[in-house]
Amino acid sequence: MKSQRVELTQIKEHVVVGGGVVPGSIEGVVVRELNVIPDDRGHFAEVFRKDDPIAAGFEFQQTSLTRTRAGVIKAFHYHLEQDDIFLPLLGTVRVALVDLRSDSATFGVANSVFAGELYQRAIRIPAGVAHGYEVLPGDDLTMIYYTDRTYNPDDEFRLPFDDPRIGFKWWGIENR
Repeated sequence: MKSQRVELTQIKEHVVVGGGVVPGSIEGVVVRELNVIPDDRGHFAEVFRKDDPIAAGFEFQQTSLTRTRAGVIKAFHYHLEQDDIFLPLLGTVRVALVDLRSDSATFGVANSVFAGELYQRAIRIPAGVAHGYEVLPGDDLTMIYYTDRTYNPDDEFRLPFDDPRIGFKWWGIENR
């Protein structure tokens, strides 16, 4: 059982995170660059392997596909039991993360991760970390995401994208 104590908090620090663990990364969040191997026909990339650190302890229970229009914000929600792995494929997205776990060393820290066609990354989001995204101008977003639980509506908690208790700063995209 992953259930944890979460609290809304004003963001203490906001760090833009690329691949790997960097100072300011939210505890338990893993961002991994995909190793893209191009050739004259296109490209190939391994997404996940059983021995990959992003998948450590993650037992895949459901895979979902979403498409979101450019210029849209979908935020925030979090789970108490479920971990997610986001894999944006087409379009470009800024994934927003806020650590709401009151017992975490990074409680109140926010991270932004740019991912999609231009930044081929996978992002693991632990239970208790609020998450959402804004699709940057240009193409619509197509994203696959994996969860370590099957969908349970009782484990999905929503917050407004502009909740003043969090105070997250979006970067000029209007909610629709």
